[in-house]
Amino acid sequence: MSTLRCAPLKCLAWLAPVAALALAGCQNDTVPGPESGKEYFPLEIGSYRVYAVADTLWNAFQRTPSSYQFRETVTDQVSDATGKPAYRVVRARRTLPTDTWRDDSVMVVSVASRSLVLTKNNRRTVELVFPVQQDRTWDMYAFMLGDTTEALDTGDRRYDNRRYQNIGEPFQIMAGGKTYRYDQTLTTALIVGNPNKYGFDDEVNRSTYQQVYAKGVGPVYRVRRRFDYCDPQTGTCGKSNTRIYKGQARHEILIEQGKL
Repeated sequence: MSTLRCAPLKCLAWLAPVAALALAGCQNDTVPGPESGKEYFPLEIGSYRVYAVADTLWNAFQRTPSSYQFRETVTDQVSDATGKPAYRVVRARRTLPTDTWRDDSVMVVSVASRSLVLTKNNRRTVELVFPVQQDRTWDMYAFMLGDTTEALDTGDRRYDNRRYQNIGEPFQIMAGGKTYRYDQTLTTALIVGNPNKYGFDDEVNRSTYQQVYAKGVGPVYRVRRRFDYCDPQTGTCGKSNTRIYKGQARHEILIEQGKL
């Protein structure tokens, strides 16, 4: 019976392809874990995003549309309400692309190991939870009564009002005759029908909210609708005739991004 003999370096060279094939086979069998999700909302001082906004108001069945632009700029690093590192985001507004930007509001975004929290008008909302997983739900108002991360995982799903959808899916939308496409996105949507005042869809009211985030880009699309179908003069309520007595619908589409 013969025995394979070779110099040490030659044996290593011969075994290298075999080892590479074995390693590749192991990698193919590995099931990837959930994404952390932080790459869907990058934050860098000086970066900005410009959104085209279509806003429609209803009052006493009268519809009033308007359009303008928002610019959200990460201006500096600060501390949030709990003393943790965060980023200040200044939102400016203008009606026409030729107009001067005027500051509209200020937000604070903080990113922790398990969530991304947005503070605006002294209200904290959980915009993302980590890791991202298809159909995962959470209470976006979990931190309004306390500042502990346990609020996200109480095991009580009755008051969850946000859900992940379409994780890793492409997204495409048009604005101003131009098509914007992103290869890898995720969507957060408002859950309606839960016994809370934040999400509902019935014969009297309708409330929906959806955000699309692109990997490496951030929020690229936002839509919010809040309608009241009741007519106080007749005392009748119902959306079968599609008449909106009072409400608002706002669509925001990312059309520009960069760094100042």
